[in-house]
Amino acid sequence: MKASRRDLPQHTTPAHDAPLAPRPDDETPDLTLVDRERAGERLRVSRAEAIRQEDVLAELAASAEMYRADSPYYADSRLIDWLDRELNAPHRASEGWSGTRIRDAATRMRAKAEGARLKVRLVSGPPRAESPAVSGMVAQVLGEASARRSAPQLDLGVAAGAGRDLWDESCEVWVRIPDDAPPGQYVSLSVVGESMDPLLHTGDSVLVRVDPNVVRDTVILARLTDGGYVVKRVGKMTRSRLELLSLNPAFPPISVPREANTVLGTVILRWCPHGVVA
Repeated sequence: MKASRRDLPQHTTPAHDAPLAPRPDDETPDLTLVDRERAGERLRVSRAEAIRQEDVLAELAASAEMYRADSPYYADSRLIDWLDRELNAPHRASEGWSGTRIRDAATRMRAKAEGARLKVRLVSGPPRAESPAVSGMVAQVLGEASARRSAPQLDLGVAAGAGRDLWDESCEVWVRIPDDAPPGQYVSLSVVGESMDPLLHTGDSVLVRVDPNVVRDTVILARLTDGGYVVKRVGKMTRSRLELLSLNPAFPPISVPREANTVLGTVILRWCPHGVVA
């Protein structure tokens, strides 16, 4: 008797052998998506590093530029104002800066900026004084002093009296001219007054290269119409007039005729006897 197909035992797959339906969290990751995410992360890291390097380079370049005497930074009043605001900012107090320290730092920074802008070298300490090799008035000893790389020194407060001529002043002290100063004849003057603050203060000495030629935005020694002398910054220039400006805004501009004997020379260096490097 043949068994019918219906009577044969039916083979069933055990439950533990049955394949499980895949769950969403068991799906195989899309390798293309993973690669894109990794590539994107590498790109972000690379860009962040490039930006960091650019910031470092920019900081180094800016620092180097600030120490370059002829940098155009110092011709921009906006930069000088920013430095002033930065040094006087309230956050300085959180670093333990006293009000006096902030003001002193701001003054030194402004002096350095003005010196670079106006091409006046700033030197810490007094000039090196020496006894004159020959005695006489400035006009008489100027040539001999220059040959010895020295400059007659005068007190501008005394020499600037109305009706007095600087060249007719007697000179009892000479000062040494720095070795790197350009060739020429020089006089040294002790400064009196606050009109050129913060660049020049009472007690400072300036080295003036004797030359009647004048250039805008330099500091010159000029003769006033009453016979006195001033150290001022050159402002506007016309064929017939020169505008002389103070750095201290409390002092008004001065207009003088542009004549052969108006400009005695250009200030190239300032000595500060207080020993403060601006």
